[in-house]
Amino acid sequence: MNVTLKVKLTISYVLLSLFLVSSLLFASNYLLEKKFKTYIVNTQEKKNQDIVHLVENEFNENGDFPSMDVLKNIGNTALSQGLIFMITDTGNKELFCMSTLDSQICDNMLDSMRSNMSRIYPNFKGQYVEKEYDVLKNNKKVATVTLGYYGPYFYNDEDVQFIEVLNKVVIGAGILFLILAVFLGFYMADRISGPVKRVIDKTRQIEEGDYSKRLNFVSKTTEMNQLIQSVNRLADSLEKQQSSKKQMARDYAHEFRTPLAALQSNLEAMIDGVLDPTEERLESCRIEILRLARMISDLDKLVEIENESLKLRKTKFDLSSAVKQVSFNFQQEISSKGIKLDLDLKPCELYADKDKITQVIINLLTNAIKYTDNNGHIRIQVNRHKEEAELIVSDTGSGIGEEDLPHIFEHLYRTDKSRNRNTGGSGIGLSVVKAIVDAHGGNILVKSQLDRGSRFVVTLPLSC
Repeated sequence: MNVTLKVKLTISYVLLSLFLVSSLLFASNYLLEKKFKTYIVNTQEKKNQDIVHLVENEFNENGDFPSMDVLKNIGNTALSQGLIFMITDTGNKELFCMSTLDSQICDNMLDSMRSNMSRIYPNFKGQYVEKEYDVLKNNKKVATVTLGYYGPYFYNDEDVQFIEVLNKVVIGAGILFLILAVFLGFYMADRISGPVKRVIDKTRQIEEGDYSKRLNFVSKTTEMNQLIQSVNRLADSLEKQQSSKKQMARDYAHEFRTPLAALQSNLEAMIDGVLDPTEERLESCRIEILRLARMISDLDKLVEIENESLKLRKTKFDLSSAVKQVSFNFQQEISSKGIKLDLDLKPCELYADKDKITQVIINLLTNAIKYTDNNGHIRIQVNRHKEEAELIVSDTGSGIGEEDLPHIFEHLYRTDKSRNRNTGGSGIGLSVVKAIVDAHGGNILVKSQLDRGSRFVVTLPLSC
């Protein structure tokens, strides 16, 4: 069964409060009861001592025993305090015993004590006990007082009433605290779940495609503020992605529409006999078809690289050897433009996906060749640092404007669209480079000035 966060928090507060209140009340009741027991035991001993002192005061200076009436009064006094009074002389001869004088009253008193203790402590194991005290007169023992009572301690009627009132107060306080805990738990749960519900509503709007609104309230909880900021950043990111996707769709449509329109018009004109199917016109159509094929191939590579399920097939290979092989394959294009190619390659063993790193080299070198004028200069360097490999491709080409630098790795972005059409550029190559480098945990930087050339620096972990 699904339960709302508000209900769960309320229940949690109530249970926690119930536990804490119960523990506090139990501990306080236990300590009070323990202190009260100590107080009763001490009071009992004081009562005993008071009776003994009372007896001592009734003896005259010669040590003569008090009269029977005096002893009877002392016995009644002791009885009122829950004690059965007995006295014997130094020869252990009984002189007075309250239980002998009135056994019924003594038995009733003991039964009342037993009943009180059983009512409060059902498992209390009490019994009749006696304690003996010497009666001294002029530092000389003149008699022995024996006091009998229900022990090891007992509560009289006033003590029982006090304990019952105390228990009622404790139970009342516990119920009051529990009620307060319920209201406090409900209030706190509402304070916590309220912002969460607002965040949920916002994420549902995002789920439905509305990225324009943001959460504009501030919580006093750090984690909640972090959640709010995360949701707003997510909305920003999704809004940018949505805008980027729409722009990409328009750009792709435009990039494909232009060569297709040119092909269609030329082919229809030749079919209708308006234009002659000359070798030059057919070659122009072939060039457009090849450009479309390259664009589709680049798009396939980009989709594959940016796919979350992309798996890198890593092997050990020498980065400098890969650069040499790619440079050799482009030797004809480089020579045809009279470009001077310098290679400064240091041995650098890399654990990475060789095919994809080779694609990075191809795209960077292709880019350099396209934008380097005849008789220009291209330099490729490979350096090995402590924990990373460095690939640098620099050229003396047309360069990139400062305003274009932040966008060169975006899909279909081209700094000079007319120039790219002449060179066959699709605006996808650098996006592929960036995606491959990112997939390997590397980094790519570019420095460039118009008419001064460009310098691309790729760094890759040695075991990326």
